[in-house]
Amino acid sequence: MCNDNNLNLCLKIDENTIFEFHEKINEQAIIDTAKQIEHLLKQNNAKPAKIQDVFEILVEVMQNMLNYSYGNKLLENNKKEASGIFTLSYETTSDRYTLESCNLIEEYLQEVIERKIDSIKDLDEKALRKLSREKMRSKEDNHDKGAGLGFIMMQRKSTQPIAIEFVPYKDKIVQFKLKLIL
Repeated sequence: MCNDNNLNLCLKIDENTIFEFHEKINEQAIIDTAKQIEHLLKQNNAKPAKIQDVFEILVEVMQNMLNYSYGNKLLENNKKEASGIFTLSYETTSDRYTLESCNLIEEYLQEVIERKIDSIKDLDEKALRKLSREKMRSKEDNHDKGAGLGFIMMQRKSTQPIAIEFVPYKDKIVQFKLKLIL
């Protein structure tokens, strides 16, 4: 279940927790956590390509939480702070990472996210790469029109379609759950 207090980051290998983080999410927390996870994966001899994929997706998901979570705060230094849950798991038998996140969002964002995911769910790697290049060149507002670059990047790195779920939380607020398998 999502909470509205802190970011809870947990890294598990074969269901065994090897790293946990429980703080508010902010720009510095994103940088520090991504570096710690990258270092941990290198220590465990993860493949460089997988380390890069996990690093990029971790940063993207945490930035999305920071920018779009319900109840995110603007601090005195004009920086944002937010809450959410993020779990990274590794299954040795399948050599796959699973990234799951959950944060609270305003209800109207559900339709926006569903539309973005629907627009890319059936695209193959070639079409995703082409769409990504078009988005980068067009300078259009990626948050309003079609899938944003973040979801395109996530889908390109995933071995399966992005899984999303929305669970009612309270009036006009929903839990947004995201699952990616790398």
